[in-house]
Amino acid sequence: MAQLSAVQNRIHAEIPLSRALGIELHSWDGSALLVSAPLELNSNHQGTGFGGSVYSVAVTAAWALMELALADLGLKGNVVVQTGSIDYLEPVTSDFYAICRVPGDEIPARFRKGLARHGKARLDLTVEVFCGAPNTSPQADPVAVFQGRFVVQDARSSIAPQL
Repeated sequence: MAQLSAVQNRIHAEIPLSRALGIELHSWDGSALLVSAPLELNSNHQGTGFGGSVYSVAVTAAWALMELALADLGLKGNVVVQTGSIDYLEPVTSDFYAICRVPGDEIPARFRKGLARHGKARLDLTVEVFCGAPNTSPQADPVAVFQGRFVVQDARSSIAPQL
């Protein structure tokens, strides 16, 4: 839990928008990360979730998962999103939460080898967004699905990752 709290603090310190959106990290079990955000801070003119906020919560969930997974592996690196898209399937009508899972429940060996050999690796992540409180069982279908590719460059390099 200490690592989760450290990443939460880092996100709020280094990504000021995350504080404004009310993003909270709730749980990390080594393969899935659960984050939430209140509708009140993320609503649009229709009283539903603003698309940009929903996207920001999803991309933050994936970014935070990468940070947590790297820490679990004892690795360090600079994480950036390379590509990202989201499908809005239903309106966000209440507080909402996002779940990001490590593909196949563990960071692939090719990712770890790429980072070790070349100082850079990429990983595709999916984030599902659901309406409701994060401590409830998930509804049957997500209201939005984010797909993104994240690049990690070895922390020994002082320059930004080349995408």
